[in-house]
This record gives sequence, C-alpha cells and structure tokens, in this order.
Amino acid sequence: MKLKYFLILSFIILFAENYHLLAQSSSSYSRYGIGDIDYSYSVRRMGMGELGTAAADANFISIVNPASLYKIDKTRFEFSLNSEATYLSNSQKTDYYADTDFGGFTFGIPINYRNGIGMAIGVVPFSNVSYEILEPYYPENSIFGDFNVKYTGEGGLSKVFISSSFLLPIDLSIGASFDYYFGNTSYKASVDFVNSRLFASEYEITHRNSGIGGTFGLISPDFSRLLSLRAFSDFRIGFAVNLFSNLRDDTLYTSRSTVGINTLSQGVGEISIPTKYSLGMSFVLDYKFLICLDYSSQAWSKYLVNNASSYPLQDAYKISGGFEYIPLNDIGSTFWEEIILRAGLSYEQTQYIFYNIGINQYSVSLGASLPLGTGNTVDIALMYARRGTKESNLLQEDVIKLGLGLSLGELWFLRQEK
Repeated sequence: MKLKYFLILSFIILFAENYHLLAQSSSSYSRYGIGDIDYSYSVRRMGMGELGTAAADANFISIVNPASLYKIDKTRFEFSLNSEATYLSNSQKTDYYADTDFGGFTFGIPINYRNGIGMAIGVVPFSNVSYEILEPYYPENSIFGDFNVKYTGEGGLSKVFISSSFLLPIDLSIGASFDYYFGNTSYKASVDFVNSRLFASEYEITHRNSGIGGTFGLISPDFSRLLSLRAFSDFRIGFAVNLFSNLRDDTLYTSRSTVGINTLSQGVGEISIPTKYSLGMSFVLDYKFLICLDYSSQAWSKYLVNNASSYPLQDAYKISGGFEYIPLNDIGSTFWEEIILRAGLSYEQTQYIFYNIGINQYSVSLGASLPLGTGNTVDIALMYARRGTKESNLLQEDVIKLGLGLSLGELWFLRQEK
C-alpha cells in the first residue's frame, strides 16, 4: 500500500474513533492543575529519556523543537501506541491499573531541503487526567449506615500543530509552530450507600478548554567544525520556548440523584498556563553514538484559574540524558546490523506538592528501531518510572510503560528532468 493512501485511511480512522487523544495515567495526582504533562509523544524519544531539544534526524519528526525539521528529506508519517501498567501503593496496600492508548500522529514534508524548509502537522496529547479514588466511611449511630465516596476524573488536553523550519546561511536553524489546544475534562464525586435504600448521588464538574499557543526554537551551527573537535561531530545546542494564550474554560456543574439530573450552574472562565522553556545539546561520538542532554522547566506555581492561583502546584523541571547507537547501514548489511538501539535516564520535579513534599519522578528507558526498509522503522521502547512517596499518607507510583511506533518515509514530490 502506498504511504499516501495509508496516511489518508489512518487519518479517517483516527478522527472517527478519537475526538481527542488521551493517555490514561491512573494517577491520583492528575486531579490537580491540568493533569500530567506529556513531554514527548514519540516512542523514539521515550527510549532516550524523552525531550531531545537539540537533536535533528532526517528520519524523525520532533515536536519539542520545530527547528529540527530542517533535516527531513522525505515525506514522513509517524504514530505511536502506548500501553501502561501502574502500581499505586501507600503505607497500607498496593493497587494495580493498566491501560492502552493511541499516542498521536505527525506528518512531515520537506518543502525545500537545500534551504532547510520543512513542514509538519499533527495531533498529540498535551496533558492527561485519569484517576479513581474510593474512600469508605463507617459512621457510628448514623441512620444512613455505611457509605462509600468515589472520586473520578478523566480527560485532558490535546494539541493540533503546524510547524516549519528554515536554515540560515550560517548553518543556524530556526523554527516556529502554531498550536491549538482543546479538550474536555470531567471531575466526579459520588456517594454510594451500602446498606440503605437511598440511591447513589453524583456531583460532576466538566471543563471544556480551547485556546492557541506557539512554539519557537533554534538549533545552533555545528560547533565541532568551528572548534575542530576530532572525537565529536554534529555538536549542536538547541533552545525552544512554548507560549500559551489564556485558554477558554467553559464550565458546567451538574448533579445526579433519584430526582434526576440538575444543572447547578455554568459559566465561562480562563486558565493561564505558564511558559515552558527547553534547552539541550546533542553530539555524535565516534560516528556511532548520538548523545543528548536536556533540561526543561515550567513555572506551574504561576498557573491561574480565573486570575486566581491553583494549589497545590510548584515549579516543575525535568533533566534527561540518553544515547542512540547509529549503525553504518552499509550496502549488504543484515537486518540485525541495521537495528538502532537507545537508552536513557531522567529526573523530574513534577508540578505537584503536598504537605511541603514535592512529588518527584525517576525513570530509566530502553528502545530500538527495527528496519522496514530505507528510512522506515518499527520503533519500540520500554520505560520504568517511580514517582511520589509513601510518606505523609501520599502515594508511590511504579509505572511500566511500553511504546510501539511506526515511522514511514517516502519520496512524494520529485521534479521531472526535461
């Protein structure tokens, strides 16, 4: 099947089955702010600790820094699928959750390879809200008897983007992206009476968000040439900034009981998402290993809902490092000799803080790309992460995440010689 027909079919299926792309995190922490933040939808970047601000690859579409599109030399289509198993534990017990979700897709075109003009569009998840908390109550001398209170939340934000790059004569690549954010998030609280004829009642808050933003980035010239470094090649530094307008927040409050469904109130407000900064460097060692080091920060303490601060949030940052083994791909090389291998580490101070205890995350990941032909791969990645703590009756999360991606490239636009 031609790549263009496969792309059209996948696009139709995607929007027929998924109005918005949401990864189910099964994390109770995601009930605060806008939920867990997706740093990169890519299975390739997952295998290297995510991020990759300064890395540019002819066979990969990066959403972290639009300036990296200057290296794309074929029309490309990429999408990913993620399966996640989460073990939640406190000082008393441990629970297990699992889920699989579609991670998003991107489509890239080289407009003018000589001038580094590339373009990409796509839909990717931006934040995830997914939790379920059950609290049993056994009151004494109560006419209602025992009851359970259940708190659930689901939804999040997705991002539609269109980005482009341009390579300046000094080998400096610049890029920009127009981003549109949208999504629905619902928070529910329900009371279920165990030994009573009273029917369960439910209270729900639904948020429908939408707004625009922009991503701007640059990737430096190759410093290994300027400094005549022998052991290193393609040594570059990258920078990206994500800006957000105030997102529209349509809010609906409803209650459900034996009487029926009542709309308590509804209104329109705004949420203010703080600016995100990313800084990284990448270089190739001995022509075989791509090394990436990255730092990303976002001042979530400045997150506002209708011009009011939201507790409990703190400034977040993430540090990651990883490497990728680059095979030579000589003529006549075997399938096993063309496999690309990856590994990565990361540390993250999340935006969540409780009782003056920050919720931090450590992760380690492995990945590989299996060749399907020139420039086409099946990407796999496995990541283990630990987040949170059991102190002060908080939750510790042990997450095992498996990613599967498909990256396809094809020459679409060829100028015919006359």
